[in-house]
Amino acid sequence: MVKKGEATHYTAAQTKEKLGITDGQLYNYVNNGTLARVIPPGKKQGVYRREDVDQLARELNAFLLHRKRNTTQFLQVTNEEEMRECMEISQALFSVGRETVKDRMKLLQKNPYTYHMLRDDTQIIGYTATMPLKNGRLEKVLSQTIPVKIGEDDIAEDVDGNTIDLYLHAIGVKPGYSMVEKHSYGARLVSGIIELILDFGKRGITINTIAARSNMPDGIRLMRHAGFTEIEPLTPERRTFVIDVKESGIPFIIQYKEALAKWQEEHK
Repeated sequence: MVKKGEATHYTAAQTKEKLGITDGQLYNYVNNGTLARVIPPGKKQGVYRREDVDQLARELNAFLLHRKRNTTQFLQVTNEEEMRECMEISQALFSVGRETVKDRMKLLQKNPYTYHMLRDDTQIIGYTATMPLKNGRLEKVLSQTIPVKIGEDDIAEDVDGNTIDLYLHAIGVKPGYSMVEKHSYGARLVSGIIELILDFGKRGITINTIAARSNMPDGIRLMRHAGFTEIEPLTPERRTFVIDVKESGIPFIIQYKEALAKWQEEHK
């Protein structure tokens, strides 16, 4: 609570000092809704509510302390128990998943790079579903209404030198975390997906298109921030985003293409 006589807002410089962050990090906090930038009447410079900044500072300190005690790992899902825990997160976030564990395990058995999890020493915090699709299957997936059904026949086998389209089916963090924790864990999941894509390049796996769909504000912001291009959706209930890998200049895609070219040169 702001005490009598104290300013009710921080300037941008005071906010960055209080939180120990950069200009870019402050922009991200505003962009993702963690902090609200207010422009007082007659002023040009934005300010930030003192109570919001102080609360965020407490959350950041608590999260950093927790992270020191509990390291996280981005790992492949390997068994039904882990899949069940991931699908409980899916059920909580998207109202689907609990009854699909057996079907998801079939996809995992077809290709072990379909499901990954973020976990600490005690629990699964979040998960990703990344579908390496056979050539010609992406349009079929993008044209489906919710819930999207992807079968074993749609999934490409895990073979070095293969050619695929990559569909980012889902990414989610378990409910109940603070905004700071949610965004930090979400960023770690995205980092894991990028690592996966780079690993595909090192193994000679050609990705033609990367695609995703979302109707959630966090998902839409994530796609835009990552450099996806929004295209006209084939169904009305979700917005569609793609990366044309061959034409893309996104930094991590360039890294992927360099790794792919190196593999191809070594395997001529």
